[in-house]
Amino acid sequence: MDNNPKYFSHKSNLDGRIIFTLLVSLLILEGCTSALKNNVKTKHHTESLTLSDKQEFQEIESLFSQKLLEPAELKIVHFEKHFPQSAHLPSVENFHGLIFLQKKAPAEAALYFKKAILHSTSQKIFREYILYNLASAQFNSNQLDQAQETLAEINPLALDAGNRLKIFYLKANIYEKKSLPLEAIRELLSAIQSITESDFLENKKTFSSLLNQSLQNINEVSMLESLYGKYKNSPVADAFLFRLATQEMMRGNIGNSENLFKTLIAQYPQSSYYSQAADLISHPKTDIPVESHTIGVLLPMKGKFAKFGSKSLQGIQLALGIFGQSEPDHQINLVVEESGDEPEIALKAINRLVYKHHVVAIIGPLLTKGIDQIAQKAQELGVPLLSLARRASAPLQDYVFQAGLTQQLQAFEIAHYAIQKLGLKKFAIIYPNDKLGIEISQSFWKATESMGGKIVGIEPYHAGETDFRQPIDKLSGLYYPEARQRELNLLAREREANHIIKRTRKTEQFYNLKPIVDYDAIFIPDEPQVTGQILPTFAYRDIEHVLFLGTSSWNSPDFLARTQSYSENSIFVDAFFPESSSLVVQKFIEKYKNTFGQAPSSLEAIAYDAGLLIENAIHSSKNPSRADIRDALRSSRNILGVTGTLSFQEGQFFRDLPVIQVKNGRFIEAQ
Repeated sequence: MDNNPKYFSHKSNLDGRIIFTLLVSLLILEGCTSALKNNVKTKHHTESLTLSDKQEFQEIESLFSQKLLEPAELKIVHFEKHFPQSAHLPSVENFHGLIFLQKKAPAEAALYFKKAILHSTSQKIFREYILYNLASAQFNSNQLDQAQETLAEINPLALDAGNRLKIFYLKANIYEKKSLPLEAIRELLSAIQSITESDFLENKKTFSSLLNQSLQNINEVSMLESLYGKYKNSPVADAFLFRLATQEMMRGNIGNSENLFKTLIAQYPQSSYYSQAADLISHPKTDIPVESHTIGVLLPMKGKFAKFGSKSLQGIQLALGIFGQSEPDHQINLVVEESGDEPEIALKAINRLVYKHHVVAIIGPLLTKGIDQIAQKAQELGVPLLSLARRASAPLQDYVFQAGLTQQLQAFEIAHYAIQKLGLKKFAIIYPNDKLGIEISQSFWKATESMGGKIVGIEPYHAGETDFRQPIDKLSGLYYPEARQRELNLLAREREANHIIKRTRKTEQFYNLKPIVDYDAIFIPDEPQVTGQILPTFAYRDIEHVLFLGTSSWNSPDFLARTQSYSENSIFVDAFFPESSSLVVQKFIEKYKNTFGQAPSSLEAIAYDAGLLIENAIHSSKNPSRADIRDALRSSRNILGVTGTLSFQEGQFFRDLPVIQVKNGRFIEAQ
């Protein structure tokens, strides 16, 4: 599906990136601009367009098609002001909405899509397309009920099959986000039934991702049996069959599960589940011996990430008293496997840990690459896995636990401190427009709103950017001076009254607009190299008395060196602060130094706490099974760790992370 709202391909395939974010202009239905173009020519549009009107519109189209969004937005603002009666205004408002989607600002995008709908009352086909764009923006603003209401206004019969497919898919995403997996599956199946086999094959990967996500949230065997029985001839029947078989296996119904796996192998030889089904028949979970005091460790012990793997391993070993002669005999054995740089290596390692070493649980992996596949594998094998990665796996699964310093956890903790402790209410975000930047910014936004705070501005920037005046000016009302014409007129009158005819350093104040700073703090989730350029730019643009909020990447001497006095009073969170007054932290540091002869970092601290969690779970019963370990981990509450007091909630171990502040050019523990 083409990015461009005017020049679409005729394919209806859904890009995999769209499926999970539904954020950018790829969401628009094919043909929406061409529909408007055709309608402009009909008898319903008798407005006579001036040459400049046409030229402006064509320039906007051209700029947008070239992805020159900033110049396009400037043109759009000018068009909206000077051509309020133009027949092209609905399309221009649509472009404006799409630009805000590109900027990851769906709430603002929705406002412009509503304007486009308002101005397109006589353009029936075009209106259907813009309704879809509006529903997409509402979905990404977490306005799920409103998105459903908007989709209900669309007449699917007015659209071709490819675009109807996208309607079904968005409906399924909404149901999945509302924790209604069965309804999501039904929408997906309706979509599949409405397309040809070739169209399905073209979109199979996309459908399978969301279908599997929804299926993971259905555990009732009777419901899975009903789905498989009803849709046995569906091209996704193998997914229902595999989920049903694994659920039967998890309940100890080995005979039933084996028969279902054999049916899958016989009837669906091309299925992506074929090899997994074959493995599980050869090694049914309940037939695999379990050593209740043997823990697997999955870390990078070779290659460029080996030093990080080694640090994490030492933290785990310290928690379990592997080297301490004065430590009590925990009777716990560790089996370390190489996770490698590719998911395939880690998946084979998990098989060895389960089938060869019979581990009761696994700590790892450390790297985020392939985390979804690794988590899925652990879930299928029914082995508890404590991930140390910074990104949570999707979807959440009952055998998978996030024990690392995830983006979600950092965003939650910094928002919690700013709102609950400091009493701040209004926030802005400036973030790198990459996968991690988008993820943590969305998490911060969600956490802020859940605590009663408000995001009043959000601006992305490209990786490698060195000039940050543009996003900062946009946040502070300086980028579109024509929108503040009244203030410009006042400045002009002041210059006239004071007989100022030349712009100099002394008279600069009579020419420049003052920034509009309607936020108490600004969240900047990036590395010191970048923040060292961003923070001085705020001062350069005369934006003062704003608190900067950051992430664990700021916990570095490099941050202080690059930001200098501009970072004074800034606040961020990390998993570990060596200067902490906590006795638990100081005892950990002393113990680590005595054992390994060096000071620990946050890597060792996080891994140490993961080891504590597993140890507590193992000693919760005499000879725990993997299910016992899972249940014990899920019941963990108020475990006193080095990285905070840990409690399990929604697939992750939340903790009150140390909050660190810059004072007089050094890091201190925030009060």
